[in-house]
Amino acid sequence: MEAMVSKNGLNFNELEKEIFRIGCEIALNIMRHILGVMDISIRQGRDKKRYRHKGKRKTTIKTIMGELTFERAVYETKLEDGKTACVFLLDEVLGFDTVGKVSSNLATEIAGCVCVSSYRESAKAVSSMTGQTISHGGVWNIIQRLGQRQANVEKKQTEQAKAGQGIGEIIARMLFEEADGVWINMQKKHRQGTGKKREMKVAVAYDGWVQESKDRFYLSNKVLISGFNKSKDFQEKKEGAIAAVFNTDEIQVRILNGDGGGWIKEGLTYEDVHFQLDPFHKNREITRKVKDKKHLATIQRLLTEKKVDFCLKYIDALSESVDDEKEKENLKNLYGYLRNNRDGLIPYQERGLDLPAPPEGMTYRTLGTMEHHVGDVFARRMKRRKASWSIEGAENLGRLLCKKATGELNETVTALSRMVLPECFTEEVTAILSAAQAPTKDGKGYHYPVRGSEPFLNTFVTNGRKAILNMLKDRVASELIYR
Repeated sequence: MEAMVSKNGLNFNELEKEIFRIGCEIALNIMRHILGVMDISIRQGRDKKRYRHKGKRKTTIKTIMGELTFERAVYETKLEDGKTACVFLLDEVLGFDTVGKVSSNLATEIAGCVCVSSYRESAKAVSSMTGQTISHGGVWNIIQRLGQRQANVEKKQTEQAKAGQGIGEIIARMLFEEADGVWINMQKKHRQGTGKKREMKVAVAYDGWVQESKDRFYLSNKVLISGFNKSKDFQEKKEGAIAAVFNTDEIQVRILNGDGGGWIKEGLTYEDVHFQLDPFHKNREITRKVKDKKHLATIQRLLTEKKVDFCLKYIDALSESVDDEKEKENLKNLYGYLRNNRDGLIPYQERGLDLPAPPEGMTYRTLGTMEHHVGDVFARRMKRRKASWSIEGAENLGRLLCKKATGELNETVTALSRMVLPECFTEEVTAILSAAQAPTKDGKGYHYPVRGSEPFLNTFVTNGRKAILNMLKDRVASELIYR
């Protein structure tokens, strides 16, 4: 270390990177050793009549430590239809359904970066913070595969909900739903009509608020979905996502909050759903369309006093009394907007509805969280970077943004990758790390390289690498444990 610092003049940052890279190479050797011992264990315990050993094959998986190349045994077996097939039992035991040969840990790191940064920036961040180098094209491919797999999950949830077979177990007597859209730039062939933008639908559902600290609350059991689906299809997808979390048979009352869009109101298909015009959109329209402050205050007061009919008549009469054509048009538009959403002008708490009491530790508050989700979750990532999207690309990223917003991104990516170490090998792996007593030969001459390949064997040698080679000279990598 002294020679590496003094003679080569390395600063701390370069030293840190060098040691990190060396550590990743050692970690890869340990991982390769463990997988090799597991492969031997599987081979010895297999049904030899059913699985015939046919040698070994190499494979490579991108991990947070770098590219892991290792060998595992391939077996010949008979399928139920009598055909012959080759299988890798180690892959089946580990559940190697990786995303394009990328480990779930690395895929999770990539997905987390992409949710806040561009694909190019994410590639740089992942390459600098892990032992794996990846291009922005590789990052894009991983996100598309994860998104497509999540789309299959959503499709299955929708089918289950339509058949009345939702798997949700959370009991909620009251459910709050909010919906809105975010307009994003589309690639030319994916545009709708003559405009450059297209609306991505977004919906959130939850069963109440939980107080986290003074004046700070979070949504309980939040479900979030997005997509460019047609109105009916989007509603069915939303019901599928809700039924995957909540026991919908137990829901007594639903409150649907929205800006009055036609696709949002298509959710009013249940008798227990009560629509509420989103307070933000309602107040914004009134403020924009009413020029005179006195008239503005009168309209707001009438709505506060729940005098909806009188308020509509007041706006209609006001539109006929003004001389300015622009102001007249604005008032008529406001009248039409409020009249079309008349049933939702009064907040749900003030309608005298028979609402279930909130569960212990939970409260019911004023709705209006949709603007936060649209702005902070979707618009910040998809609107403000001068990017244009394809329908499929936007939906795939949107699915991951939804999971990040609900705190389920890591869990979802791991489930979609399905790469988990089986419990039956945990004790054996612990023993391997502590003793490294795996035999160098197994059975009739099958040689297993316990030591693996030494680091820097086929690369140019520096003083630092000489020090590492001397340290490993008579030791196997798995013996280098923390004591």
